[in-house]
Amino acid sequence: MSSAADTALLYYERHGFRLPFPDAAGPDSRPDIYIDNLPAGIFGLTFPETAEGGTFVLVAPRLDARQKTFGSIQITVAHELFHVIQFSYVKSGRLPVWAAEGSATALSMLVFPKVEDLTVENYLDAWLFQPWLPLYDERFGCAHCYGSAWWWQYLARLKPGVLPRYFALLEAADQQGKSARVGVAQLDRALRNSRVGTLNDVFAAFSLNLYRRGLPLGGTYSLRSSTTPRATSVRGIFGLSTQYVPVHVPRNSRGVVIVVPDRNGPSPQVTLLVGGPKGRRVVGKRVRPGPGVILSTLFRSASERKRIVLIVTSGHLNGVTYQVGYAAVGPRGKLPGWIAF
Repeated sequence: MSSAADTALLYYERHGFRLPFPDAAGPDSRPDIYIDNLPAGIFGLTFPETAEGGTFVLVAPRLDARQKTFGSIQITVAHELFHVIQFSYVKSGRLPVWAAEGSATALSMLVFPKVEDLTVENYLDAWLFQPWLPLYDERFGCAHCYGSAWWWQYLARLKPGVLPRYFALLEAADQQGKSARVGVAQLDRALRNSRVGTLNDVFAAFSLNLYRRGLPLGGTYSLRSSTTPRATSVRGIFGLSTQYVPVHVPRNSRGVVIVVPDRNGPSPQVTLLVGGPKGRRVVGKRVRPGPGVILSTLFRSASERKRIVLIVTSGHLNGVTYQVGYAAVGPRGKLPGWIAF
C-alpha cells in the first residue's frame, strides 16, 4: 500500500497537482493511511482537513495486489490519495461529489493503467449503458459518478493543467464562502482558460470520441425514416448528457436528411455519422434564413447506409428541449436544401 501511495503521489505531482498539506498527526508529515475493517463493499475512505490532525485515509485490509481483481490495492490507494489531493485545494471538503469521485476514479486508472479493477470496470460499463443520464447524477450511492471516469480521463489527456485549474477554481469559490453548486460553471471556466473550448463544445467532442472508439453505448430511442418527411415529438435531454440515436433508412435509399429546428433557449449540439464508429462525419449547416441546423448526405457505400447515428449532446448545466425532422432520400432523389416537417 505504501508503494502504491508513493507511485500515485509522484504521478500527481508530475501532472501539475498540488501536493498534500503536511500531516499534523502521526509519526511524520507524510499523509497517513490506516488499514482497518470497513463496512462490506467499501474499499477506502478519505477524511478532509477538518479531521483532527489533517486529512487521512482508511483502507480495507482485504484488497488484492494482483493485476486483475475485485478491489485492487493499487487502484483503491491511488483513488483515495487523489481525494487527499482534492482536499489540498478545498480544505472544507465541500466538493461536488460527482466530480470528486469521477476524477479520483479516472486518475487512479491513469496511475495504474495495467491494473484491472473489476469493480471499477463494472461502474464504467454501467455508465456506457446510460449516457443519457447527466454526469452529475448522484443518485444510488453516486454509482454514475464513478463511471464518469470516462469524462475525467478525456479531460486529463486533453491538455495538461485543465484539472488542476478546475480544482483551483473550486478552491477560490470555497474560500470566498460561495457555493460551487455542482461545479459546472468552474469547469467551463477551467476549459476556457485552458484554451480548449467551452464546456458545451468539449463535451460534444468527448461524446463523439466515445462513439469513435466503438464502445457499447446505450440509446434512448431510434429513428426509422422513409422518403416521407417525419418529425419526433419535442424531446428533452439532461445537462451534461448524450443521446446516441440510431437512424434507419430503407434498403434502397440514396441518402438521408436530418433537421434540428431552433427552439426558444439553448439548443443541443448535434453530430451525424454514417458508416459506424470509423465512418464519415456529416457536418451540419446553419440555414440562413432558416430555423435550425440541417445535416444531409448522399451515401458513398452500403456500409454508410447501414450504420447511421445521430449524436445529441447538452454541455450545459440544465437540460434543453429539441425536435428532430428526418427523411430518407429515394434512389433517384436529390438532397434538398431544406425540408419543412
